Amino acid sequence: MREFSGKTAIITGGSRGIGLAVATLLVERGAKLVLVGRDATALSTAVEVLGEAATLIAGDIAQADTATRAVARAIDHGGGLDILANIAGIFPTALIEETSDALYADTIAANLTGTMTFCRAAFPVLRERGGAIVNMSSTAARFPTPGLSVYAAAKAGVEAFTRTLAVEGAPHIRVNAVSAGPTRTETVDALMASDTTGAVAAVTGALPLRRLAETSEIAEAILFLASPRASFITGQILHANGGGLMA
Repeated sequence: MREFSGKTAIITGGSRGIGLAVATLLVERGAKLVLVGRDATALSTAVEVLGEAATLIAGDIAQADTATRAVARAIDHGGGLDILANIAGIFPTALIEETSDALYADTIAANLTGTMTFCRAAFPVLRERGGAIVNMSSTAARFPTPGLSVYAAAKAGVEAFTRTLAVEGAPHIRVNAVSAGPTRTETVDALMASDTTGAVAAVTGALPLRRLAETSEIAEAILFLASPRASFITGQILHANGGGLMA
């Protein structure tokens, strides 16, 4: 299936985890990519694996210059921009009285400000030939979990931003989000081993499917929303969480 042939995508957080899973599937299905993140070494490794379809921009996703360079690279590398997947984020756990100013700032920047910054930069180019934005949310935005207050606030912001942007972008740009449940990534594996708040265990234990998602499962949800198969879907939050909101 080559449903993304001739399409170009920007993926933030594309060097690992869900972002890399999205990148892998997009390349397999014909797209060209610009991977964006802070870790130039990890990005280079991902590009080597993905091949000539992928290129990279290293920088802070919350900074306007990084977003501007990524959009310019998409135009140069793929002739335009069709898809923006805002996957980058961090997942710190801390009870509110233990939350530092730095943790506040970093969590909001990585999970919310970066998404807004890239959407702003991409909007004019996406509007030119029609496109799709898929943002990354989390079950934490709706499932209160001790230790995730700042992260949950950031993801709730992403959902509100997504719905409003869908109105601003219509009819040329579709904007949706995937709200992911706990997913098996290096970051989550490390948190499960070290978390002292009980946040990760609480979220996983509430899932009717009783397991973590694989990154490929979340990636498939993201690709669906980015694809022509979702051509009449905008302003929606797709919940891929193992039934967690039913618990």
